[in-house]
Amino acid sequence: MKLFRYRRPSLNQLLGITAAKRRVKRELGISQVEAWTKAARVKQRLKQQVGLYSPVVRVIRQTAQGNFPRFLGLFGKKR
Repeated sequence: MKLFRYRRPSLNQLLGITAAKRRVKRELGISQVEAWTKAARVKQRLKQQVGLYSPVVRVIRQTAQGNFPRFLGLFGKKR
């Protein structure tokens, strides 16, 4: 686990429950089925194909929200 993290890990993450659940889903192939049946995953795949996750579009989207690049990402905008 990283020394400096953006978010605090959950209890399930610390106990390894999340990794075990993911491992089981991968072994059973459930993730492959969900890629075609879950609406959120279908939309995600379409956005990927269109190019909304490309680095250029990501920078445009972040600067429009007021998230400008900062030194080492340490000093963010106060909310």
